[in-house]
Amino acid sequence: MDLRTQTSLIASVLSVAIASTVVLRPRRRHVHWLFAFFAVSVAAWYLTTFLARATGEAALWGRINLTCAVILPVAAVLFFRAFIAGQSRLATALARAGALGAATLWAIILSPLYAHPFVAPIIFSFVCVMLGAVIVLVFRRGRVAGSRVEQARLRYLALAGAFAATFTIVDYLPYVGLDIPPVGTVLTLIFLYALAQSIVRYRLLDLYELAGTLTVLTVVSFTLAGIFWVLVYFAGKWFFLHSVVAAMVVLLVFDPIRTKVEEQISQIFFRERHALEEAVSELRRRVANALSLSDLTRIMLAGLESSRRVTNVAIYLSDDDLRGYDLAGSLGQAPIHRIEAAPARALLDRLRKGEALVLESLEREVEERRELGEKRDADLATEIIHNLEAMQATVCVGIIGEHEIYGILAVRDDRLRDAYTPEEVELLRGLATQAATAAENSRVHLRVKERDRLAALGEMAAGLAHEIRNPLGAIKASAQFLAEPVPDGETANTAEFLGIIVAEVNRLNRVVSSFLDYARPSRGDASPTNVNDTIRRTMQLLGSECEAHGITWSIAAAEDLPLVRIDVEQLRQVLINLVQNAVQAMNTQGSLVIETLSRSGSPNRNNETAWVEIRVRDTGPGIPARVMANLFVPFVTTKDTGTGLGLAISQRIVSAAGGTIEVRTHENVGTTFVVRLPPSDQGPVTARHDAIPARESSPAPAKETGASDRPSSVTENR
Repeated sequence: MDLRTQTSLIASVLSVAIASTVVLRPRRRHVHWLFAFFAVSVAAWYLTTFLARATGEAALWGRINLTCAVILPVAAVLFFRAFIAGQSRLATALARAGALGAATLWAIILSPLYAHPFVAPIIFSFVCVMLGAVIVLVFRRGRVAGSRVEQARLRYLALAGAFAATFTIVDYLPYVGLDIPPVGTVLTLIFLYALAQSIVRYRLLDLYELAGTLTVLTVVSFTLAGIFWVLVYFAGKWFFLHSVVAAMVVLLVFDPIRTKVEEQISQIFFRERHALEEAVSELRRRVANALSLSDLTRIMLAGLESSRRVTNVAIYLSDDDLRGYDLAGSLGQAPIHRIEAAPARALLDRLRKGEALVLESLEREVEERRELGEKRDADLATEIIHNLEAMQATVCVGIIGEHEIYGILAVRDDRLRDAYTPEEVELLRGLATQAATAAENSRVHLRVKERDRLAALGEMAAGLAHEIRNPLGAIKASAQFLAEPVPDGETANTAEFLGIIVAEVNRLNRVVSSFLDYARPSRGDASPTNVNDTIRRTMQLLGSECEAHGITWSIAAAEDLPLVRIDVEQLRQVLINLVQNAVQAMNTQGSLVIETLSRSGSPNRNNETAWVEIRVRDTGPGIPARVMANLFVPFVTTKDTGTGLGLAISQRIVSAAGGTIEVRTHENVGTTFVVRLPPSDQGPVTARHDAIPARESSPAPAKETGASDRPSSVTENR
C-alpha cells in the first residue's frame, strides 16, 4: 500500500472527526450542518480514493470516487453561500450552475463515456471553477460588509477557504496524470479545521492566531518536504541522517519564520487595533490621575475623541441612591439623559457580570435564541438592544467597582455599523476598569476632603470660641459690676467699665472681621504689579515701627524683576503680616532683610521654574518645632494678642494668585518666609534703588545659615 493510499484513509477519518466537532455542539445552526455536509463530502472523496486504490476495482470505486469528486465543490458552494445568501445574485446563480454541472457530470460518469480521456480534465476544470468562484464571492462580500468584524471574519474565511481549495485541487492532479506526493492532503485537512474554527469561534484574535499557526505549519511542512526531496534526490536513496538534517534545519528556521509570519499578520489584521491600543493606553495613564468624577469624565471624553475611533461617546454615572444613571458627558448625537435602573435591569445584570455588550453580537444572539426557541432570553437581549440604541451606542461596558456599577461607558462609530473587533472591545473594557479604579479613588478623595474640611471647621470653631470667650468674659464682668447697687456716699466709676466693654466689643469685631476675611477672601483687582515698588511703599509705613523696636531693616531688590499679577493691596497685606510677625519675634533687637529675586532669567509662564520670590528674613530665635506643624492653621498663635489668622489669610491670598508661601527656620539663627508668585505676561521692570535708600545703620544682609534655595517639602507656620 503506497503513501497516497494510506494518507487518503487517514484523511477520510480526520474529515469525519472535524465534521463531528461541529455537529456535536449543543447549539447547532444551519451553517453548522452545511459545513458538516462539506466535511463529510471531503471524507467520502478520500475514502473512495482509498478504496479505489486499495481494492483495485477501478470500475466500481472509480465511478463512485468521481461522483464524490463532483459532489465536493457543490458542497463547498453551499457552505460558503451561507455567508452571502440573500446578499448576492451571483452566489445563487453559482449554486444553480453547480447543481446543473454536477448533474451533467454524474450522467457522464454513469454512462459509457466514463472511460473517455476528456472526463477527468472536465471534472478537474469543474472543481477549479466552482471553488475559485465561490472563494472570490466570499472575498468580495468581505470587502463590502457593513461590520468591521464581519469584514475581518469573511476575509479570514476566504483566506482559509482559498488554501483549502488550493490543496484540494492539488489532490485532484492525479486525475489528469500528475501523481505527486500527498502533501496537499495534509494541508487540506489543516485548513478544513481552520474553516471549522471560523464558524464556532467569534473571537477574531483566536482566528488570527490560528491562521498564523497554520501558515507557519504550512511553511515548515513545505520546508521539511523540500529538504527530504533534495537529500534523497542527490543521495539516490533515503538515509536516517536525512531525517536528522531535516529536523535540525526545521528547528533553526521555525522561530524566525513564526516571528515573521506573526508580524505580517499583525500588520494586516491588527493595524487599527494597535493604534487604538496606544490611544487607550495613554488615556488609562491620564485617567489614573483623575481626582474627581468631573475630571474623569472630561479626560475620558477628550481621550476617546482624540483616538479618532469614535463618533459618539456617552458616560453615565450613578446617582447617590443607585436608582439610575445620569448622563455626565457625551460627544456626537445626543443620547438619553438618564437610565433608570429598574427598566434597564437586563442591561445592568449583564454589565454586572463583567460582560461587554456589543450591538451586533446581541442581534446575532437574538437570532440564535429565536431559532432555538428561547423566546424569553431573546426578548431580554432585545431590551438590551433598545437600551444601546437609546444611548447612541454599539458597544457598552460597565464602570464596575467592588460592590456596584459606578457608571456606564457607551461608544459608537457611525462610519461602520460595528466598528470594533472583540479585541478592541476588550481594550475599552480595560479602560472602564481603570475608570472604575479612578472613580473609587475619587470617592475616597472626596471623603478625605470632607473629613479634612470638618476637622478644619472644628479647629476654627475651637479657635473662634477661644477668641470670643475672653472678650465676652470681660464684658460680662463689667456689666455685672455696673449692675451692682452703689453704696450710699460712694460714686460709681462707670466710665472705666464702659471703656472696657467698648474695647472688648471692638476686639470681638476685629476677630469676626478677620474670620470673614479668611472665610470669604476677596479676589481683589488682580493686575500686573511691580513687587519692588510695593515693598518700598509698605516699608515706608512699617519702617518707623521697626526702628521703634530697635530693628534695623534693608531691601535687596533684584534688577529687571518681572511683574506679577496680584492685587496690590492684598500683596501689601501679606507683606505687613510677615514684617510685623518678624518684628514681634525679634522683640527689641535684630535685623530684617526683604529680598526679591527671579528664579528664571526669562519670565516664561509655561516654564515651571519661572518665579518671582519675596524673602522676608529675620534674625530672631526661630520657630519651635511644636509650632511649625500648625503654623498656617487659623486661630493658632503664640502671641498674647492677635487672632492667629494673619498667616492663614496670607497663604490664601498667595495661593489665589497662583503662588506658594514657605518657611525656613533655624533655631537661634532666624526665620525666612519665602513667597513665590508666577510672573505676569508683562515684561520686566528695572529696579529703582533710589526709591528708598538703605539705612546707614542697617547692616548688610546676613547670610542665612543653613538655609537652602530648595523649596521646603513641608508648609509651616508661625
